[in-house]
Amino acid sequence: MNEKGINVLEEYDLEIGSIRRGRGVLLVETNQGMKKLVEFKGTQTHVELQNTVQEKLYADAGIVTDRFVKNQTGALVTQDKDTKKYVLKNHIEGTECDIKNAQEIAQMARNLAKIHKFMQGRECTELSAELQNPDALRLEFEKHNKELRKIRRYIRNRSRISVFETKFLKEFEAFYREGEEALEKLNNSAYQLLNQRSMNNGCICHGDYNYHNAIFEKNKIATVNFEKCHVGIQMEDLYDFMRKILEKNNWDKGIGKKILSEYSNVREISSEEYENLYIRLLYPEKFWKLANQYFNSNKAWISGKTIEKLETVVMQNAKKREFLETFRKKL
Repeated sequence: MNEKGINVLEEYDLEIGSIRRGRGVLLVETNQGMKKLVEFKGTQTHVELQNTVQEKLYADAGIVTDRFVKNQTGALVTQDKDTKKYVLKNHIEGTECDIKNAQEIAQMARNLAKIHKFMQGRECTELSAELQNPDALRLEFEKHNKELRKIRRYIRNRSRISVFETKFLKEFEAFYREGEEALEKLNNSAYQLLNQRSMNNGCICHGDYNYHNAIFEKNKIATVNFEKCHVGIQMEDLYDFMRKILEKNNWDKGIGKKILSEYSNVREISSEEYENLYIRLLYPEKFWKLANQYFNSNKAWISGKTIEKLETVVMQNAKKREFLETFRKKL
C-alpha cells in the first residue's frame, strides 16, 4: 500500500495512535480500537453491498465481521490527495482457524450456515444486479476443460518433455474425464432452477470462505474479508471451505461428514443444493490449478515442489473418490 494514503485518516472522527504495516493493509491504533486501512479498487455498488451484508449480519445475527468505518461525511470510501481510494475497517485480533482442529472446523461450518441464513433478502438483491452471473459455474467448467485440452496439446507438441510433463500426460485422461463428468452432471441437474431461486431470494455468497478468513479469539469466531461477496448459489462457499479443509486432511471422510452435519444442523441443505455441492466437489479443481500454474510459469525449469504437488493430487484423488462415493449415495 502507498503509505501516502495515511493522510485519509484525517477524514475520520478518530484519535490516531501508532500505525504499522499488516498483510496488505496498514494497522491503525485509534481511540475506538484497532482499524485497518485498505486500498480500495472495487465499485461503489459493491462496497455498498458489502456494507449492507455486514451490517445485516451484525444487526440480525450478532455475527462479528470487519465492518466498515464511515468517514466524517458518512462515506464508505475516502480519496486521498493522490486520488487513490481507501476504506477503513475494524481490525479483528486473533488467530486463523487451525485446519487440524476438529472443534474449530466444526465451528467454522456452523458459522457459515448461520451466515447463509441471514445473507439474503430484497435489500441485497436490489444492490447486486451487476454482480449476478447466472451461468458462472457452467462457463467455468467449460473454460477449465478447454484449458486442460490446450495444455495437453502444448505438451504433446514439445520436442522434449520433463518429468512433470510426462506424469501430467499419464494422469491427464482420468482427471479430464472427471471434468467432463462434472460438466455433464451440471447440465443435467437442477442448476438453472437453483440459480434462479438464489437470484430471486438475493442469496449472498461470502466468495472467499476459507480458514484464512475465520478468526478465532477465546473460542469466538469472526468472519473477515467480504470483498468477493456476490449473489449466487451459497453452496459455492460450502464447497470452497470443504475442499480446502479436506485437501489439507487427505480427504478424511470423517471430517467431511462432520462439516456437512454441523452445517445442516443450522441451515438445511436442499436436495438441489446437495447435488450442486457434489458436482462442485467432483470437478478436478486442484489438477486444473496445478496445470494452469505450470502453463503460465517458466517451463525451462520445473521445480521438484511442483512435481511433488502433482504426485499429491494424484495420491489424494483416490481418497477423494472414496469420499464422493459415500456422498453420492445420498443423492
